[in-house]
Amino acid sequence: MSLLIDEHRQFLQDRARLDAFRRAISEVVRPGAVVADLGSGTGILGLMACRAGAARVYSVDDSGMTGPARRIARDNGLAGRIRFLDGHSTRIVLPEPVDVIVSDIVGRIGFLAEGAEALVDARDRWLRPGGAMMPAVVHTWLAPVEHDGLYGQVDFWQRAIDGFDMSAVREGAANTGYPHAFSTGDLLSPGTDVLACDYRAGDAALARGEATFVATRPGTLHGLAAWFAAELSPNVVLTNAPGAPDRIARRNAFLPVEAPVALHAGDTVHVALVIRPVDFVVTWMVTCRRGARQLAAFRQSTLNGMLVVRQQLAGAAEDATPTLNVWAAARATVLSLCDGHRTVREIERAVFERHPALFAAESRAQVFVAEVISRYADVPPPPAF
Repeated sequence: MSLLIDEHRQFLQDRARLDAFRRAISEVVRPGAVVADLGSGTGILGLMACRAGAARVYSVDDSGMTGPARRIARDNGLAGRIRFLDGHSTRIVLPEPVDVIVSDIVGRIGFLAEGAEALVDARDRWLRPGGAMMPAVVHTWLAPVEHDGLYGQVDFWQRAIDGFDMSAVREGAANTGYPHAFSTGDLLSPGTDVLACDYRAGDAALARGEATFVATRPGTLHGLAAWFAAELSPNVVLTNAPGAPDRIARRNAFLPVEAPVALHAGDTVHVALVIRPVDFVVTWMVTCRRGARQLAAFRQSTLNGMLVVRQQLAGAAEDATPTLNVWAAARATVLSLCDGHRTVREIERAVFERHPALFAAESRAQVFVAEVISRYADVPPPPAF
């Protein structure tokens, strides 16, 4: 079974999520509206838009789900009102402006890698003046948490495994975000709205925010719980907040601190959060105080948790002198042959013949060509409905 398919099964089983989008779409989409569904998956949001009266829906997705989604639309009698477009949204030109953009690319804490950039780009290129964005504003919430079992995933690397020291990995583990569904009992202080991204007018630059929390009970600070609240429409909010009665079935994120901190009731935890949406790098700075006395201070980032091979580091050095390899030559061949006249089959055959050392079989050349074309070839605008 495809894990992508199973992921969409989970989306469709989440009644709180579906109910929120159904209510928001009914509120925002007017009869005769033109709608764009960004990251459409199975096309469920587009189907809801049609039910709300949309005249046309452009469903855009680059995951491969557009094949099944087309059949779903056909099986539900909506093939004539939904146009499915394969590819990354930033490379797709719609034949007309849309009245509403709907999307669920907010991840666990309000951002996904490239998601904010895609939403802003779609707004600027697709949305008519005065059109509606869904979500309109996405808020990122934080709270200090105590969770010894979850912190064990970080401290695991302090153990000797079969007699071998594995602690070299511990720094990366402490700079990683972990998915977890928190309960209100895990929180050392109520959550706070730390930052917001307004997709109606904002950009995809750095998102910054800070807050000071006061511990409401004694406990051990193991890190931060992060979640989101997305304003889908004037009266509907989608959230995975711990304890929310309409919480959707999506886990939160756990951002650990470098070392646990014992807190008393009344101690303060100051947090500064910085998110770079384009590549979803999250940085969190935490300072714990008891009155005027500083108990601990940490600065951590998912950038420090990323595993980068030495060759990549060398290539990033300013004084490096890179040269193209044989795979670059094969890619150049594909690009030069995409001249608007040759067919994909002709390009595949030419690449296989010109680069025999790279491809043991023509089928491998076909996969390579498909990857290059899907990334770099222009996607022509679809014909009007």
